[in-house]
Amino acid sequence: MKRKWISFLVVFITFGCFFLTMFTKNPMIIYILFCSLFILAIAMIPLYLKRIKKEYQRQETKSNDEIIDEINASTGDNSLEQSVQEIRMVTDTWKNSDRADKIKGTLFLLFFLGCIIGFVICMFIGQMIAGFICFGLGMAEILIALIVVKLKEHFSLHFHSKGSYRQATATVLGTSLSSQSTTGKRHKSILHTTYKVHLRIENENRIAYSKEYYETGDKVVVQMDMKHPKRVHILYKKEDPFDFDEDRY
Repeated sequence: MKRKWISFLVVFITFGCFFLTMFTKNPMIIYILFCSLFILAIAMIPLYLKRIKKEYQRQETKSNDEIIDEINASTGDNSLEQSVQEIRMVTDTWKNSDRADKIKGTLFLLFFLGCIIGFVICMFIGQMIAGFICFGLGMAEILIALIVVKLKEHFSLHFHSKGSYRQATATVLGTSLSSQSTTGKRHKSILHTTYKVHLRIENENRIAYSKEYYETGDKVVVQMDMKHPKRVHILYKKEDPFDFDEDRY
């Protein structure tokens, strides 16, 4: 309720300053308004980062499935919790990536930022065609990356029955976020999550995609495409024969 009143007050002051500027024809009012909003935004950054850090530390003590259940079960504004959950998964993705993936990820980010900076500079100096080319290259990179990820997920999640496969036991090295769909603005609900599972199979590292989250050290049974060895499909988690429910005894 407090946030709604603050948002209403900011909007009211903003429109009031615009109308006052139109009435007095003094642009200094608008300059003061935007300078004030900019200073306020800068001042709020440390407070927002503090909230993010606190929520991040809270989520570290729980599994990802528990966090998703909490987010979906909440009734109020849970946008911060959902954002931190995504930050955690992105951080895990970076930690579990090998050197080659980190280099590719860094080059991907630098190219995208370069396209955006090029777009802004070209538009500022009046080179509109060059600016739109830079913008198009950046958007094309995002689109191609999205298509590649979706194809990898599809091939790993949906193996064809007519293919030639072999089974093996793999050890989970880590699980990170591949893609996630959400709905809502302030009240977020997580609909579908696909995980990128880092596996160790016969002294080789492999990547599989799954709708389930696996803990580091879990044993899973997988099947691998004989024609495409990098395509791995997780069949099921291998239960520890010494793991039993103590509440039964």
